[in-house]
Amino acid sequence: MDLAGGTPMVEFPAVGIFIGALIVCAFGAAPSSADPPPASEIVGASADTLTIRDCVALARERAPALVAAHHDQLAAAYESTAVARERGPDWAVVSDALVAPAGFYDPAVTNLGEYDLKVGFNWPLVDAGKRNLARRRSGLDLSAARLQSVQTARDAGLRAAELAADLLRLQEVAAAQHGSAEWASSLGELVRRGVVGGVRSAADSVRIGLERDAASTSLQSTLQDERTDELELLVLIGRGPYGHVVITPPPPGSERPPDAQDSLRLVASAERMPEIALASVTEARGNLDLLEARLRNAATLDLAADAGLAGTDLTSTVPPDMKAADPDATFMDRLRRDLGASVAFHFRLPVLDRSAARHSLARNESLRAARAKSAAERETQRRLALDLLSQWRHAYARLELARRSREHAEDALLRVKSLYAAGATTLLDLLDARRVAEDTRERLAEARRDSRLAQIRAEDRQ
Repeated sequence: MDLAGGTPMVEFPAVGIFIGALIVCAFGAAPSSADPPPASEIVGASADTLTIRDCVALARERAPALVAAHHDQLAAAYESTAVARERGPDWAVVSDALVAPAGFYDPAVTNLGEYDLKVGFNWPLVDAGKRNLARRRSGLDLSAARLQSVQTARDAGLRAAELAADLLRLQEVAAAQHGSAEWASSLGELVRRGVVGGVRSAADSVRIGLERDAASTSLQSTLQDERTDELELLVLIGRGPYGHVVITPPPPGSERPPDAQDSLRLVASAERMPEIALASVTEARGNLDLLEARLRNAATLDLAADAGLAGTDLTSTVPPDMKAADPDATFMDRLRRDLGASVAFHFRLPVLDRSAARHSLARNESLRAARAKSAAERETQRRLALDLLSQWRHAYARLELARRSREHAEDALLRVKSLYAAGATTLLDLLDARRVAEDTRERLAEARRDSRLAQIRAEDRQ
């Protein structure tokens, strides 16, 4: 009797025993979900073999985003050096010339032209601390650029970890689906022989063909997703887009739940996050902006000194007054007369600036906003640390459950195989047991991915 439907079956004892033996051999020879072919046979033998942590390290060295972050950091370093060197006087060569022939302007105004050629300097003696503020601001800009570079490297590594962990999951799923397709093909061949011998129904052969096509379709879809993640990972780790990479699983025993020390280190790591340091830099810049706004009406004193040539009357080589005093005067005599030096002090004290108070109020509110954001960022990082700890703990718990589910599904599949080989159950029951086993294997691969990724994120943060 058919145990599933209760309908009588045609009995061919000798042929049935022979077909059953062939099916049991096929179950043993075909790749099973518990022992899939290596992923390198699916993606290609020439693929590079890397671990998840290898991908993280390579991404933090070669990710394209790091190039821009590196240049930003260099630019901030050069700018900080340049501002730090603005301590002494500013030297310059200045020159002006104005030619105004007689009859064009009032000679008392134009002096028939004027010229000067001087070398001198301007030295702020009292600048109300503005240069010091500029140096401090450039130092903060450099710190921000460094922190952003660290953050970019960290995020690139974590993204590489996500892609590598998902690639490992997809490799396991693809291997299982590859084994399912081969298993369905082998079983289909045996069932067709049984149909010819009159032991099996033709509907079983059709059903096996549909199962094989479904497994092949799922495999192609998985390989497409795998290649999409692989291409992004290759860019992150600095490899060519035409290559292949196979992710090797972590060594046995490396997957573990968080312990008390992990909890303490994760909570303590919140204060070391670059986001908090960047928020502190923003707060410090707000302090500088407020100081600068309050110094808008501060007094300044500059010292200016120069030496060179300065004279009037460019309409003649030797001015008429020199000719009148010395008929033999030459152009060199004129230059010696025009040669000299000067020193000047420039004092400035703003008396009325109606916008100064408003600027101070605006900078004060910006500083309060920066402080509030800094405090909020600290709370966010503490929450993220606790959230990572929770994710790690629950992901590992799901992994243990998925392992047990897979063991139960594999045991159930073995029992149904034996029953089907003996003719005590239907093909649909066998395919259903096989499908349940494949589902538990995929869930196990997903649980492994989640557990590995949560552990890497938490350990990397510590």
